[in-house]
Amino acid sequence: MNPIQKWKKELVRMHTFSEFQHYFENGIANGKVHFGFGIYHPESKGKFFTSKIALDPKYCNGNTFRYRIDGWAIIAIHLDLQNGENQMECNISVNSKERAKDWNNTNPEFGNPELWDWKFVKSNAQKIINQLKKVAK
Repeated sequence: MNPIQKWKKELVRMHTFSEFQHYFENGIANGKVHFGFGIYHPESKGKFFTSKIALDPKYCNGNTFRYRIDGWAIIAIHLDLQNGENQMECNISVNSKERAKDWNNTNPEFGNPELWDWKFVKSNAQKIINQLKKVAK
């Protein structure tokens, strides 16, 4: 896939672990080494949405837009495979309730941070971290 196709690609929605596994394995089989995921669970409640972001083609290899997922408690995961499947660098991030409240006036389109079940979000993020640590061993 050339860089322009990658940037303009619609977001992929996965509803089961088997869909995720198929997507991940297919990506590896096709030479993909960078993966980015935004995870939203309905049990988290809150509000999430997708956005089409304008890009300056001068700085983005001719690309004019990309898509992203937004919401106060979207769990972001970035995986970079190194040396094939044998090594992986992983970064996980998610907002806290306090940070969302602090930024609420800056991003009102995200809705009220109080709508999210922050206990569930924190628990779910920790479960993902623990599972990835098991894989890393």
